[in-house]
Amino acid sequence: MKFNLKILAIFLFGLFSFQPLTVSADNSTETVQLSLAITSADQINLTVVKAVEKGINSYDAIRQLVVVGVKETSFGPQIMSLGGVEAVGNTYWALYVNGSMSMVGAHDVILSEDTFIRLNMEAF
Repeated sequence: MKFNLKILAIFLFGLFSFQPLTVSADNSTETVQLSLAITSADQINLTVVKAVEKGINSYDAIRQLVVVGVKETSFGPQIMSLGGVEAVGNTYWALYVNGSMSMVGAHDVILSEDTFIRLNMEAF
């Protein structure tokens, strides 16, 4: 009887000692850091830093952090409002990626590394 208890104890010890290796292998989603700044004179000033899934586009990542109003265009979604602050008249939300004005829309900016995005209300 003592021999069977020892075998059972060794088996259970081995079973529980290897379980964390299995669990950690399943949770291996790669992330990148998104730093997001939204500014519009006296209307909104928001800065957020969040880990997001690597490979996500910036439009979807921004939508995880703030309420976004869009207008669908042939080029993809155009951001019209952020956090309830709407671009009206001759204003628009300018997109800057790592300090440079983006030549593509937020939907086409893929987050493959840590990225700083600034959306600033500007006039044309």
